Amino acid sequence: MGTADTGIRAELHVHSRASTDTGSWFLNRAVLPESYTTPEGAREVAKSKGMDFIALTDHNTLTGVAEIAHHPDVIVGVEATCAFPEDAAEMHVLIWGLDEAQWTEIDRLRSNIYESLEYIRAERLPHSLAHPLHRVGGDFTADHLERCLLLFPAWEGRNGARPRITNEVAVRIARSAGPEYLEKLAERHGIEPITEAGPNLTGGSDDHSGFAIANAWTEMPPATTKDEVIEHLRSGRTAPGGAHGSSLALAHSVSTLFVKGHLDAGGAGVPNMLRGIVGDILDHPVPELPQTEQPEKGQKDETFGAEIMRRIRKDHRLVRKYRKLGKNKQKHERLRLVTGWLHAQLIDTAVEGGEAGGFSRRLEALAGAAGIAFPYFLAASYLRGEIAYSHDIEREFFGEISAEPPRVAMLTDTFDELNGVAGTMRRMADFAARNPDARLTVVDVGEKASEEPGHIRLKAASSIQMPAYGDPDWRLGIPSALDMVDLIEEREIDIVHAATPGPMGLAGLLVARSLGLPFVATYHTELARYALDLSGDRFFAQICARAVGWFYGQAERVYVPTQSTAEGLVASGIDRDKLVDFTRGVDTRQFGPDRGSWWSRRKLGGKDATILLYVGRLSREKGVPLLAEAFRRAAADRPDLRLAIVGEGPGREEIERLLKGTPHKLLGPLTGDDLAAAYASADIFCLPSETETFGQVAVEAAASGLPVITVDRGAAHERVVDGETGLVATAGDPASLAEAIGRLADDSELRDRMGRAALSHIASTPSWDDVFGELVSGYPDLRRVESVSLLSSLDTAGRETPR
Repeated sequence: MGTADTGIRAELHVHSRASTDTGSWFLNRAVLPESYTTPEGAREVAKSKGMDFIALTDHNTLTGVAEIAHHPDVIVGVEATCAFPEDAAEMHVLIWGLDEAQWTEIDRLRSNIYESLEYIRAERLPHSLAHPLHRVGGDFTADHLERCLLLFPAWEGRNGARPRITNEVAVRIARSAGPEYLEKLAERHGIEPITEAGPNLTGGSDDHSGFAIANAWTEMPPATTKDEVIEHLRSGRTAPGGAHGSSLALAHSVSTLFVKGHLDAGGAGVPNMLRGIVGDILDHPVPELPQTEQPEKGQKDETFGAEIMRRIRKDHRLVRKYRKLGKNKQKHERLRLVTGWLHAQLIDTAVEGGEAGGFSRRLEALAGAAGIAFPYFLAASYLRGEIAYSHDIEREFFGEISAEPPRVAMLTDTFDELNGVAGTMRRMADFAARNPDARLTVVDVGEKASEEPGHIRLKAASSIQMPAYGDPDWRLGIPSALDMVDLIEEREIDIVHAATPGPMGLAGLLVARSLGLPFVATYHTELARYALDLSGDRFFAQICARAVGWFYGQAERVYVPTQSTAEGLVASGIDRDKLVDFTRGVDTRQFGPDRGSWWSRRKLGGKDATILLYVGRLSREKGVPLLAEAFRRAAADRPDLRLAIVGEGPGREEIERLLKGTPHKLLGPLTGDDLAAAYASADIFCLPSETETFGQVAVEAAASGLPVITVDRGAAHERVVDGETGLVATAGDPASLAEAIGRLADDSELRDRMGRAALSHIASTPSWDDVFGELVSGYPDLRRVESVSLLSSLDTAGRETPR
């Protein structure tokens, strides 16, 4: 709280239950007020949050403030809906220090803003244009704002219900209006300017729910009486402070408004066991549900309320966090904690079936999760529209804005796992951490939330096992839709980029479509072929292919690593014009011929042996059974030939069975220096997979000076110049693969020559930083410039740019 020496803070824009003239057709039809906060309750919350003074500013009424006007720290105020008489374009005007007689006259004049303001000035009532870039009605243009620069001595520069960009653009316009510019505006509009250097700035929360009271305020010099505050406002000795608005605050405001209205109208109540929690969160009386039949003694209560209470009692972390949040100071955080927890519980119930199980319970849970998420999506979408409108207004006043690079969220379902996509994502996160100007963040989902430069991990609401995959430990996390909306807003994400078409990619598509953001995707994996190889079910594979095709068809761009992958997507119906090359890099500092060692070669198979190396997942879709059969044939008459397999996967037992009796080693997963040493200590590398979209391990092997054997299906063979840097065998033919292995095993000079050629070709392969840099450089073209139809008809000829 301020003191007479340090200055004061005043909440100058807040609503109570008396604010019934909403100006909203929707709320009026629903017979709802703009707030259920009592006038005295609003004052108490404001005081508890450090405000020295509070001005209750209900819409077009003094009824609410009259209840508390006797307090020495309460300023009589109103938010009046006024209009330009030329076109009925509406705006809200905050007026302070008035009495009932003055309000009666202002109310009579509200349809003519010129007459209203003339009277307000004559009465020396301090006033400010509320939320200047919030469209009260439909048609409020840059032309109207020019007139407001001339008419108003103050603008609300910090409105706690409006997003940061909206407030900042309003402030930029207000501060740019110097004497010369105002003179030109006066000549254009025929209005004498009220100020010589543009409007002063005020601030207020514009709270309607009771959750955000005093989150934004006006700072002034020291004052101990209401009269001194009024004089500060008249003289423009004000500055805005506090927080900007958010979709979180708007969602809570609107949703709790409807819940309270529903409860007050006699709607269905809440299970008795939940009434205390719900009433505490809403700060509103909550009726009990009609008495239902109680379970018999010893019988488990299977009702929804009982199950939720059981889960709450088990979640000690939730209870501690809830109690830690102050009731008045962190209401939004409390409500978000509870809705986020409940949303995640419902998603988990929809996935797992809940304690009671059953298909109907899953559907109910899914509907409940969607119902909780709906207000957050709706609010985020609405504020995105306001932000787009603000950008359009900014262009009208200042011309083309010097746009910063867009902020990008790269969403992935795999990050820690040992696979090519996860490796790329880890490298991308490292690149983002080292290059903050790239404004890119890799986002995945896991058991616990975490954050580090370049990488954010969201807490999974639930998880599912990787379909048809034999490893029960590989589960795909399902993100909370609420967490996704929070991420997009808090990080001010401009573009959503899905690296994978799993739960994270689908959530990204949902959020991008809901908020009107560009959505792009990378094609990393031949999922349909994986589905066929892993399940053996062609029908399941066809369903997977259709789903993948639909997903990538939604993207505005699809990044593809190879030409063969691009052709496959075109054949599946993806528009060729959407496809963009996104190759892969190689780290020649990590992988090179000099990284080998006698110790690593000994682990692979022996100093004097000819070592054939495979690196990758042990799974059927990677072609490892084909490699096992080909190696068995090639090793039959080559006693010095050894097979070293690096990796892990659900096919390990099958591979062990297929290779039984052959000279081989299963080394498990290797990373970092150990992996680099394995490459450089081998003699031949083989990647028999038909499902590769690139073949990163083939590039790493070539960088290590190895000749590479691939098959002629998939994209990995694009990494090999057949007969020069390696050999390309016939896909699905163990005899052809065995012949290629034998040819290189029998000719050390051929191996050396191909290894040197492979190393020479790698010199033209870009580094990872080059690859990611090129990717980031293409994002600005995707930035969607939302055109507001209201501005498209403006005649802007002759408008001067404020300087």
